[in-house]
Amino acid sequence: MAVKVDKNIPIPVKFPFAGMQVGDSFAVPPDVKRPAVTVAAMRFGRRHGMRFTVRQVADKTYRCWRIE
Repeated sequence: MAVKVDKNIPIPVKFPFAGMQVGDSFAVPPDVKRPAVTVAAMRFGRRHGMRFTVRQVADKTYRCWRIE
């Protein structure tokens, strides 16, 4: 059995941290728990010199902002 090799298939990203400017935010999907986003943002920020915060908004959902 031969296995087909695909090339140039981008790895999907779960959160858009890399494309964010200071002041940008995104809504956290309802199926994702807050700690998962917080930890991912913290790790990405440490590697790339950025800071993020995750807060609950009025409708009881969460948003993630780039703050530095």
